[in-house]
Amino acid sequence: MQAVVGTKPLCSRLSSGDGAAVLVADFQPLTSAPRLSRLVGDAAVGHSVYQVDPRGALSGDRLYAALPDLADEAAAVFRAGESSAAPDQRVFVVAHCSSAALSLRIADRLAGEREVTAILVQPTWPDTDHVTEIFAEFQGKLGAGRRPCPDLDGDPWSCIAGMEQLMSEDLAAVATRLGLSKAPLAFSELLVSYRTWLAFLLACRNDQPLKVPSGAVAISVLSDEPGFVLPGSLPERCRVTPPPPAHRPDAVTPELATFVLAEVTDSH
Repeated sequence: MQAVVGTKPLCSRLSSGDGAAVLVADFQPLTSAPRLSRLVGDAAVGHSVYQVDPRGALSGDRLYAALPDLADEAAAVFRAGESSAAPDQRVFVVAHCSSAALSLRIADRLAGEREVTAILVQPTWPDTDHVTEIFAEFQGKLGAGRRPCPDLDGDPWSCIAGMEQLMSEDLAAVATRLGLSKAPLAFSELLVSYRTWLAFLLACRNDQPLKVPSGAVAISVLSDEPGFVLPGSLPERCRVTPPPPAHRPDAVTPELATFVLAEVTDSH
């Protein structure tokens, strides 16, 4: 079973405007739920909104990319798209959940050029347990036997290739149990979804300890975690605000998008 060939752009513009630029790093969920970047783009009248999609950038033959490389790429695409903008235009880099570390790196790269604020929405920091849990989750959903995750400390490209091979074998076994002559397209799409998610989580895990951006980057956090402190930083480094109530911490709602835009408006 082969993954879909062709990589999506890491950074793409969703809307244009003369106001502050907003880069939103998020992911397409494995459900029909909306993306935060789309909701922000729809509501951000007068702002240029960019979607930073690291999983999309890993959806083709590019099995893995380190977080610093992804940050360089996103910053370069943004600079090219905003080349005609006023040099003093403010930039907001928004992170949803596990995209926090990537967004902080992007913000750090842009801080020498413009006034930059990073907005971290329910930030998380993927570790070894997180990667292995997602790999096990895939096997569990298929009713497959639990097989060990490839070595996370080895070559990351080989690690992701090994995960893809094991997951492909599990999907092929499901097709056989169902009496199918070949695996349906939905199986390939599921494989790509999990492979790209695991590749990004591994990149975050390999980026530890967290690189905190320079003091030139203002950091605002929307978190309901009591006493939140940015790892590797001082408690006063961030302004922390509780997000709007939701049925689960990582839920994406129109209310959350409105809350994020209020952060942009209040800071601008």
